[in-house]
Amino acid sequence: MRSAFHNRAGFTLVEILVVVTIIAALLALAVPIYQNAQDKANSTTCKSNLSQIAKNFILWKERNKGRWPRGEAQSGVRFLLLLHRDGMIEGKDSDVFLCPGTDDINWIPDVSNEPGTAYEDWDDLDPDATVSYAGRDVANFPINKNRENEEVIAADDNYGPLGPRGNHRYATNYVYADAAVREYDWKDFPELPEGEEWIPVGPDSPAELLQTLITD
Repeated sequence: MRSAFHNRAGFTLVEILVVVTIIAALLALAVPIYQNAQDKANSTTCKSNLSQIAKNFILWKERNKGRWPRGEAQSGVRFLLLLHRDGMIEGKDSDVFLCPGTDDINWIPDVSNEPGTAYEDWDDLDPDATVSYAGRDVANFPINKNRENEEVIAADDNYGPLGPRGNHRYATNYVYADAAVREYDWKDFPELPEGEEWIPVGPDSPAELLQTLITD
């Protein structure tokens, strides 16, 4: 007598399509969750980096008779890299200038992969020498040492001539001269173009505090 539970030849096409549809739906749910978690992790690292940068600037100021950088910082990048030039942040510690959410590097490709080596030549910084943060435009916005809790000195370097290039989506971190770190949420700026996920930093930023920074 033939068993009613005989072996099947395999899955039908309909069953395979159902399984594929379920997997696709699960992936569609999982990918945004993973991206958001990664963005939050990158944002946390950025906050730590900005805090360390500001704390080192406080030490830099103490070593320079209580004054903040001025003429020696001709750009936002050079403002930040004064800490490297003057021996405050060197070697592996130079990773503090990089956000894990970007492809930025602080070494010279095909020459040296040692952290910070791209920052060594102050007078002729290698074009591949990059930092992930915008620095204070001290030429146009000198830092008032009597209002350090109101003076923003660095922030996530969100820019891009061919489209947005952000450290991480949905939030932009910035730090005051007293080392207090804060963040802007992109939802606080309804004037941002539809689909924009980063808050621009620099003279054209919708956030007034971030207009004192430059990204080059």
